[in-house]
Amino acid sequence: MKFMPKGFRTLIANSVVIALPVIGETLAFLDVFDWKSVLPPDYAGWFILAVGLLNIWLRFNTTTPVGEKY
Repeated sequence: MKFMPKGFRTLIANSVVIALPVIGETLAFLDVFDWKSVLPPDYAGWFILAVGLLNIWLRFNTTTPVGEKY
């Protein structure tokens, strides 16, 4: 990903992870979106595992502080 400084990749990935359930729950609250139809409860644990592995991978591949140009 040469189009952005390396220090921001982890922040962007985690921001997306934070935003998805917040948006989903907000829409579910408004009776517009059924979050459980997209991610059944049986798969929630696997999703959390994938997010954790993604964060570990990003941490090992980040060689600069947040926001520093590469």
